[in-house]
Amino acid sequence: MKAQIDPELLEKASEIFVELGLPIEIAINVFLTKAIQAQGFPFPVALEGDSRYTAQEAARISNAEITEAIQHLVEQKLPFSEINNLTQLTYCQTTFGLSFPVLKLAKSSRPEDVRLAVKDAKGRNRYSTSKIAQRDGCSYVICSQWTDRHRPAFVRWQQTFGDSECA
Repeated sequence: MKAQIDPELLEKASEIFVELGLPIEIAINVFLTKAIQAQGFPFPVALEGDSRYTAQEAARISNAEITEAIQHLVEQKLPFSEINNLTQLTYCQTTFGLSFPVLKLAKSSRPEDVRLAVKDAKGRNRYSTSKIAQRDGCSYVICSQWTDRHRPAFVRWQQTFGDSECA
């Protein structure tokens, strides 16, 4: 079966996803992942007017709540393809506007390995030392560099993966 995408629909959808900060390829993969999880059409994700969270509500989410939500999603819900995406700088820049990957693999959850993993190339801590996500024998430190401009993108991403509330 050869898939045909309507060029006009693709153009219109691309404009929306550019506004959301997502390349159309990632948006399509997210849709397909959610469709598989839902065994049908997933719930819609909208731009402005999405009644689940306003920009003011998104601005009230703390870094600690974001970190806890990411830990929960990594450990309980995210497909491995999305966990891998969260370790990629380009994906995190495009999706959230971050300057660091959301997740960074640590050698282990031992304190000395975590202390090494949380630092950037200049030796600055960029990841949480207290919240470590564990999944299938892997330990991930979670980015702690969220500012107000990143929060709405985080909320949209979080809603895409089925968690509409922070921890």
